[in-house]
Amino acid sequence: MLAIPFKDICLAIGIALCWAFNLVVIKLAIKGISPLTFGCLRFVFVAFPLIFFIKRPNIPLKKLILIGLVLGVSKFALMFKGLEMGISVGMCALTLQTQVIFTALFSYIFFRHRLSKREIFGIALALCGVGMLGVQSENVSTLTGFVLVLSSALCWGLSNNIASTLKGVNMLQLTVWMSLVPPIPYFLLSHFWEGPEVFMQSLYAFSTKEFAATAYIVIIATLFGLTGWTWLMRQHNPAKISIYGLLIPVFSVFFGWLCLDENLSTLSFLACMVVFSGLVINQWPRKIMSAVPLETQQKQAA
Repeated sequence: MLAIPFKDICLAIGIALCWAFNLVVIKLAIKGISPLTFGCLRFVFVAFPLIFFIKRPNIPLKKLILIGLVLGVSKFALMFKGLEMGISVGMCALTLQTQVIFTALFSYIFFRHRLSKREIFGIALALCGVGMLGVQSENVSTLTGFVLVLSSALCWGLSNNIASTLKGVNMLQLTVWMSLVPPIPYFLLSHFWEGPEVFMQSLYAFSTKEFAATAYIVIIATLFGLTGWTWLMRQHNPAKISIYGLLIPVFSVFFGWLCLDENLSTLSFLACMVVFSGLVINQWPRKIMSAVPLETQQKQAA
């Protein structure tokens, strides 16, 4: 018997496919408009009109603003700019998955959550792969794009730890109301990073292609993907579900090849396998601990 029902496995794989194709959609969209303008519009359309029908999550305003700035602004702005600066879709997806590493590191720094030897080994192995990607990234991507996306993964890891303190919060409510925070910071970032006139020029250049891309990222990637993934996390062991997230880089490499004529060098492919292996080792469920009664686990942890 499967540990997870077949229909839930299909849902997890479907969400991974949607999120992988999302990077292709973003890459195509930002060829016509500024990535920061596109990011701003993404959050505007996530918030409106749903904000009039979905109540605000029961969390402090300061924490809502904080997660909006870290996840909504820092994580996505750096990722969008990294794609603009030349990182390939496949490498972007793989580099983003290093958020698993940063999540674990921040969890230890802020909450003193202990890491097992297996988890530490997985992190070290994945970091070796990231180093390999950085050293040879000029061959398949720009080093600037790689560094920006790696910084995006760091912000994602930080936001995961902030979100872990929001016990019992409805993720759809959080997503919609958090989306009120990023638009103004995106406008200011565009003004100082891209130039005073770029934001408005991008709005004037907004066409059917950009509208379709925005619709995809709002409806499919954000509302369907995020709420579906959160539902799976609550129905099953998160460690078992998170493994399916590691399919995103695999699908992204395929979509990049199919839609954008992207290619991976042999060394880049090897680096991908090293990072991928490290992430799998780090995220693999503790079979021994899962078989031990909860009371015994608590005594061992103490």
